Amino acid sequence: MKALISPVQNNFVVQVEETPFEVADPLFWVDCSDDITPYNYTYNGSTFESYIPTITAQYNKGRATKLLYDTDWATVSDVADPALSNPYLTNQSEFFAYRSQLRAFIANPTEGIVSFPTKPTAQWSS
Repeated sequence: MKALISPVQNNFVVQVEETPFEVADPLFWVDCSDDITPYNYTYNGSTFESYIPTITAQYNKGRATKLLYDTDWATVSDVADPALSNPYLTNQSEFFAYRSQLRAFIANPTEGIVSFPTKPTAQWSS
């Protein structure tokens, strides 16, 4: 196997192939074992080193903020009012609960892998 190394990306393995193909500088190919996978290894000039990214609390806070932002529409009062909206959202309370859980992540962000709540599926009625 051959690993494609990108010096521009901190010597990350960016691709693994059985047969290398022509690449432009500064990319280059090196021999590697079958267990090397892209973006999970770096190359230090003679050996491969496993790369495990650190997921920061700030990253998790940003992710939760983005998820919250993506459901802002569900909080508009008339979206769930059949007199004002047709169709109207029938499960707005599920969105409120989901958003409450996201705000808890934002208020107390932690590092590492976080299991964010599952976004409800909008249910509409007319």
